[in-house]
Amino acid sequence: MRKLKQKSVVAPMRKFCLGSCFTVLFMALCISACSDDDDDAEKSVFPEKQTVSCVPNDVKELNFETNADWQLTSSATWCRLMNDDHEDYSLSGTAGKQTVILKITDEAMSFDVPTVARLTMMIGANKAIVADVVRDSKVRELKIYDMEGNEIHEIEVGYDDYKPFQIKANFRFAATNRPEWLDIAGNAIVGNVNEMTKGEVKVVDNSQYAKYAQNGTLTFVDEDGVMPYSFPLVYKGMNPKSIKILDSNPWNWEVSLDGKTFTQTSGAGTGTSTTSTYNKFIPYTVQALNDKVVPVYIQKVIEYGMTRMKIGAEDGVGWMKLEDDEKGNLRLKVDKSSEEREGYVLLLPQALYDEIKEDLWENLIETDMGTYEQDIKYTYQQSNLLINFVQKEKKQEAAQAFKVTYFDSSTSSMKEAVCTKVTNSDITDSYPEISEIYTVEYPSASIEIDPLLGDFETDWNIKVMRNGKDITGDKICEGGTSSTSISAWEEEVTEEFHILFEKDGETKKVLIVTPNYN
Repeated sequence: MRKLKQKSVVAPMRKFCLGSCFTVLFMALCISACSDDDDDAEKSVFPEKQTVSCVPNDVKELNFETNADWQLTSSATWCRLMNDDHEDYSLSGTAGKQTVILKITDEAMSFDVPTVARLTMMIGANKAIVADVVRDSKVRELKIYDMEGNEIHEIEVGYDDYKPFQIKANFRFAATNRPEWLDIAGNAIVGNVNEMTKGEVKVVDNSQYAKYAQNGTLTFVDEDGVMPYSFPLVYKGMNPKSIKILDSNPWNWEVSLDGKTFTQTSGAGTGTSTTSTYNKFIPYTVQALNDKVVPVYIQKVIEYGMTRMKIGAEDGVGWMKLEDDEKGNLRLKVDKSSEEREGYVLLLPQALYDEIKEDLWENLIETDMGTYEQDIKYTYQQSNLLINFVQKEKKQEAAQAFKVTYFDSSTSSMKEAVCTKVTNSDITDSYPEISEIYTVEYPSASIEIDPLLGDFETDWNIKVMRNGKDITGDKICEGGTSSTSISAWEEEVTEEFHILFEKDGETKKVLIVTPNYN
């Protein structure tokens, strides 16, 4: 309320008269009436309403002009009014042009919805909203880091071991939409708000993917699935100097002098030895970067009573041959010989071979300085030995007609089933031109059958008969795990069936699969 100055009323020093008193009272009433008229004339005038746009941790100015003293109040704790160096939610001032500093914080933010603070001004007993302060919605943020805390922009994927990295976001998140070749430790990555979360990834244990460089993306999303964040995955391929020779034992092999029969005896001397036989070649499956491998052929000889190792064609070791389809499938063949000899095949990844090829013998062979005996270095025997065999004359043995194996769940290992030659004339008379007719009892699992005739569908094919009816179309027999075999599977064998192995349009062998009567 405006304050007005008033004149004093002075009475004569000597006496007051009644008329003078009435005069003074009348003047006071007149003055009071004039003051009320002035307040009505000076009504509150508020500044025009404004909209102030801002972001978290922003500083903004609010400019306005009033014709009276004022008080300004913020409706939100995140919008504060600066008074010198102090922050408050209410501020007073006098009439005239004013600039108020607004400090915006990041408190009480929401995703997707802007937040509004209202600034209310009071002048006297009246009040009005003079500004809406509109703060942008909270922005979702997710970043990835290495294990030292440095921000990165792609995720490296491991081969044998998981590669770790870290993720941090201002929302709860989970990893999703990974490629089929990616293996995540624990099968999931889930993180809480503003917590550094560790993730670990490697390529799946499958040669289809592990041998080659892979690219893809790993996506993280918030728990509402609103905002996806995708990062490149980089798998550079397996270690270029590493190799995996799958499902193979390099020891205890014999090769006939004509190079046509390959025999391995496992568990000799234990009472449970098994024999595996291959005709013409031994098949291998290997895993190396981009399928680039180099064989090294080594022959062990005795010279002057001491063991010596010869390497490669320059040393006359050219009688072993490894055929490579450059897709991880190899076949070892051996030339015929007139005398006994011992050979080794090392299989080196291309990168490792390139590193040591200038001095191959020195890198692969070691000499015992006490005996001067030579041998392949232990590390290469452990990691790169494909086979060690002796080629020699084999004793005359009954030819093996089939190799039948199955998985024995009781021992969690592969076992070889016994095939028995059929002599029953009722059966042999049905196949008068065929000398190799065998029978095998069907175990409680599918069986893998190699007729030792070469490759399925290239060198031979099959026909399946039951009770004189062709049931090949029922597909209880199909291609096996190797190119030389088939798998025979039936949930329960209640009646025998005959598998006819045909080559060049003629039936060469017959295997009769019977129910297991035990």
